[in-house]
Amino acid sequence: MPSKLGIHGVLPGETLKVLQDLLAAGTTMTTVKSVEGIGWLKDVKTLDAHVQTVGRYMRGADPNVNVEGPPLDDDLRKVARKVMDSLLPKWAPHRAYVDYWEIINEQDPPGPDGHRRLAELMIHCMDIADREGYKLALFSYSMGTPEWEEMEAIVATGVFGRAKAGGHALALHEYAYPMNAWFGEPLPGRPTYPDRGPLACRYRWLYEDFLKPRNEVVPLFLTEVNLAKDLPQVSVEEWMQQMKWYDARLREDYYVVGAHLFSLGGAGSWDNYDFTRMLPEMTRYMISVKDTQDPTWQEAAPAAPAISTPPRPLEPITPPGPCQPREPFSRHYLLLPPGADWRWIEACRLYWETYHVTIGSSADDAAYGPGLSERAVTAINPTWWPDDLQTFFQTYYPGVRYDPLVASTPQELESILRQRVERRQRFG
Repeated sequence: MPSKLGIHGVLPGETLKVLQDLLAAGTTMTTVKSVEGIGWLKDVKTLDAHVQTVGRYMRGADPNVNVEGPPLDDDLRKVARKVMDSLLPKWAPHRAYVDYWEIINEQDPPGPDGHRRLAELMIHCMDIADREGYKLALFSYSMGTPEWEEMEAIVATGVFGRAKAGGHALALHEYAYPMNAWFGEPLPGRPTYPDRGPLACRYRWLYEDFLKPRNEVVPLFLTEVNLAKDLPQVSVEEWMQQMKWYDARLREDYYVVGAHLFSLGGAGSWDNYDFTRMLPEMTRYMISVKDTQDPTWQEAAPAAPAISTPPRPLEPITPPGPCQPREPFSRHYLLLPPGADWRWIEACRLYWETYHVTIGSSADDAAYGPGLSERAVTAINPTWWPDDLQTFFQTYYPGVRYDPLVASTPQELESILRQRVERRQRFG
């Protein structure tokens, strides 16, 4: 699987060249983020539609609204409305190629109650985003935040169950020097674990202690990551050693989409974090690990019942007259793979609203249809079936139009189907 190292930039810098080099070598970047520049993410998607893109504006359309740090001592529903009303006009031109939007940035309200109110604000923002058709990357906490008791308060609001249902994600920032500083040491008052730390992989406290037990795991973007040190003082070799270690940790966690290394090019504001001179070595490293096998969402989800033999047709291909349709019609079936849950169905919403396809999980039901003018099957992740799906259709249901589609996550499926809708292209 690809490395989980990605790029953060105001301007694209060398991002597109790196992505082109990776694609030429048979791999890619999992994710890219832009702050303020945004428009160049379209070029990222043009090169590889599978790259998950994240955008953030530091200021909204209304200069009187602090979108990065809105007040939490007011009516939170009204605050969310003001924040979103200020951001939505700036998001609209980029709807087609930004998968997730960050809203607030590095807030640390006092105590568990402050973080609870922050979570409630996120819920109201998600309500608006859902109605407008956007996905959010929530919280964007800074390094070392929040504390365990604050995590407890956040989770108790139901914000992550709500995020999971709506297809939203979590954004966190992690910096350290070295990246494994204090790794294996506990948070205050908590047990010690060898694979967690108060800085790098701090997110594991949230996921292991709360989200996994509650079945509320959502995709995680580390939307700012780098060494907590002026990079001009760090050699390429040292930086790569640290990033390799960190990437290996991220790849252990199926729910981590990737890390946005802060910040390519600097754009005049963050020159001390500019890692442009590291890119050749970083690219070589990312190519070198492209065939490494990592845990996936599918492996972590409850296993679907195994199918030892291909599904068999329940009736002959040409049944007697009474089974013929009243009149010939065309059917397009969106076939979900074994193990798909409700998140995968939700990802098909826009596509279904546009083309009114039939959605299901039966290979026989998808292909069967004597007397139909067209039988088309868009098969999502056909390799998840225990036997070759295309061969099955050719053997038992000849004449089916077979349209395979590969997506590693529901979010990726939603992005691919949205692109089809926008291109008015029902099939791939």
